[in-house]
Amino acid sequence: MTRQTIRKQAYHRPGTAPGTYDIAATRDTPPGHIELIEYDADHYTKSDGLASLTRTQQLGARWIQIDGPPSLDVLEAVRQRYGIDPLVLEDIVNQGQRPKFNDYGNAVFITVSVPHPALMQRELMQAELPKPELLQPTTDQFNQPGHALYRQISLYVTDGLLITFMEQEAGLFDPIEDRLRRAGGRLRTRDVYFLAHALIDLAIDTLFPLIDRTAEQLEALESAIMQHPTEAMLLATHQFRSRLLVMRRIAWATREVVNEFRRHAEEVTSGAIRPFLEDAHDHIVSAVDLIETQRDIATNLIEVYLSVISNRMNDVIRVLTIIATLFIPPTFVVGVYGMNFHPDAGPLSMPELSWSFGYAGVMGIIGLSMVGMLVYFRHRGWLGRMRPRRYREMIDRPPNETQR
Repeated sequence: MTRQTIRKQAYHRPGTAPGTYDIAATRDTPPGHIELIEYDADHYTKSDGLASLTRTQQLGARWIQIDGPPSLDVLEAVRQRYGIDPLVLEDIVNQGQRPKFNDYGNAVFITVSVPHPALMQRELMQAELPKPELLQPTTDQFNQPGHALYRQISLYVTDGLLITFMEQEAGLFDPIEDRLRRAGGRLRTRDVYFLAHALIDLAIDTLFPLIDRTAEQLEALESAIMQHPTEAMLLATHQFRSRLLVMRRIAWATREVVNEFRRHAEEVTSGAIRPFLEDAHDHIVSAVDLIETQRDIATNLIEVYLSVISNRMNDVIRVLTIIATLFIPPTFVVGVYGMNFHPDAGPLSMPELSWSFGYAGVMGIIGLSMVGMLVYFRHRGWLGRMRPRRYREMIDRPPNETQR
């Protein structure tokens, strides 16, 4: 079984100095897509390219988007221009960080995780499949070593400046940019801390479609297990548990990020964005509750699977037992008359062997015994769906009489 995980984090050798990252790898990495957005209540400008990182800030707020694997040129440019701590650069280069909040005095560094866009598309496609057995996870690109199911977003926030790093350009921030273009909106009239809140809230919102699709798939899987359980469904259940475990870890860490950012924003913005951060906190708490509930459901599905398999095994054993029991009287009768006593030896030496209807009589006794046992088994409720008479009388009795 392939366990679904976040991207494996890159570690250094023991004893490596903090703030160290693989310079050789970043030197060979080409610069990604860079966009610079400046705005205030009345103006909005947008430019791109590596040269935009060194331009003088003209408006009140600046947002720099760096999409793609960070290259050495980009890292050095932002370090020299904005004085970013090497510890921050290390966490940006070494993808796979858990969502966290770091306060560096004059700036804060935040990492959050969002589902991979292709993962979301795969979940949408699987949710529409009519056959529950197709919910079984397959060996595809998401199960290949080193591939991430979640993407890390890094935010560096200081006075009037927000820098975001995302490993792969996916158009995730397009809704935020659309809101920035509209004059008079909250994003245009507030500082970059409100913009950082909007990005964190966006990362939280990306969890809900995945949670909803997982809930639909768990419901379909439960129905399939009740109807016809297979080993593939048990494997799918374990896959869902692994997926929900990763989602739970991300959601809990994001909840701590929101709490830390809320306390920091209280000091920096004098509580101006407190209601919005409390709303984001409510969202992540709801996500945590939903994930916990679905994880319990996935765990219970394993018990349901085992119960259904056990019940079916009991049904098989019951049928085989009934068949074996039905043949006990015939076996006894045939065994008795197979002792080959000669009927002329005496009056008690099986005289019925010489009767004209002896064979038919034995067959009749065997048939009656088997029919009688079938009627008795059905009356007792051991065969078919017929309940015992006493049970039927108890069910049909009025409630007041039952209580007596």
